[in-house]
Amino acid sequence: MRNKDAFAKCPTYETEHFILRKMEISDSEDLFLCYSNKEAARHFNGDSCNDDFYYTDYEAFLKCMEYWESRYEVHDFVRLTIVDKDPKKPVGTIEICPSKKYSVDDKWMGILRIDILPEYETEEAFGELMCEILLHIYTDYGVDSVLMKAWDDAAARRAVMQKLFFVPAKEECNISYLDYFICYR
Repeated sequence: MRNKDAFAKCPTYETEHFILRKMEISDSEDLFLCYSNKEAARHFNGDSCNDDFYYTDYEAFLKCMEYWESRYEVHDFVRLTIVDKDPKKPVGTIEICPSKKYSVDDKWMGILRIDILPEYETEEAFGELMCEILLHIYTDYGVDSVLMKAWDDAAARRAVMQKLFFVPAKEECNISYLDYFICYR
């Protein structure tokens, strides 16, 4: 059974360089820098979302954030803001969506999206974020596996995911999209 405690009170996580906390509308100006960045947008995953999440209009981005906030309220998914401790600024978000949508065995999967500024697309930064999320996602969100997309050109992401034992998802779940990888508890 899925643990809904993370939707009753969203957990906050902390690493050496980052704080991961529930997204707030007050993060919008800093997050807009990420979501209006063409280089960052190359790694955004809009599969099944009817959106590519690249915004040049601030008001449209605010509406998107309001939508994300509403999905947390109905226990659909959570957006965590990634705050760089130095300079104490939001630099992106992490979405965690517990779902059975792509499951072949009717078990909960955590669909994971990480949207960050290009300077954080490194093995060090991405690895630090992934390690922290994987420490908590299984218990806090009641999932048995984590599903994540990484395009061919996402070398740092793919390197980190390989080190963390992600495998190609094509044979493991019923997802029809390309470039997905899965990791089990």
